[in-house]
Amino acid sequence: MRAFETAFHMQTEARDIFDLSSESDQTLALYGLQRGQTESFGWSCLVGRRLAERGVRFIELVDGSSSHNWDQHGDMAEHAQHAKAIDQPIAGLLQDLKRTGLLEDTLVVWTTEFGRTPGVDGEKGRGHHSACFSSWLAGAGVKGGLVYGATDELGATVVENRVHVHDFHATILHLLGLDHERLTFRHGGRDYRLTDVHGHVVDDLLA
Repeated sequence: MRAFETAFHMQTEARDIFDLSSESDQTLALYGLQRGQTESFGWSCLVGRRLAERGVRFIELVDGSSSHNWDQHGDMAEHAQHAKAIDQPIAGLLQDLKRTGLLEDTLVVWTTEFGRTPGVDGEKGRGHHSACFSSWLAGAGVKGGLVYGATDELGATVVENRVHVHDFHATILHLLGLDHERLTFRHGGRDYRLTDVHGHVVDDLLA
């Protein structure tokens, strides 16, 4: 019954959250939106802010579709189009969260699955590259204006302040108020951690 009630309330609340007609022209412009537009990343970012206002704890925004996305092996130049489509909405989201005071309590994580090889894959594409890639954090508990870590001149390997994915996750969990060494889940008769048996909080990233 609790699950059904939760689903019901989600549906009744969603009608208002996804209706952007009450937003001002100034706010829509901040996200690069035309009034009535519902299929851009800017729309997703603005809806994300409205979800955060209403207390939704975890919000995931994904740019692209199964056929038009960042997993580009054929032509890396297409990344310029993707970047142009997300830059203003992301900046608008951060400004809007700060304007409304939500950024103080909202952790924003921008990341990807992996990087791209420093060399060419095919004629114009790039392959998957797990050794190096960039992510950024903003908002609650994060030290602003800091670049942490560096690669060699080719982007082939980390040469300064390496942050493993487990460290990244441990830091995010810490910012959410969770101790990654104590947070476990039971599976197959064993207790597992989200960071396995690894991970260290990167204290230099904390405000």
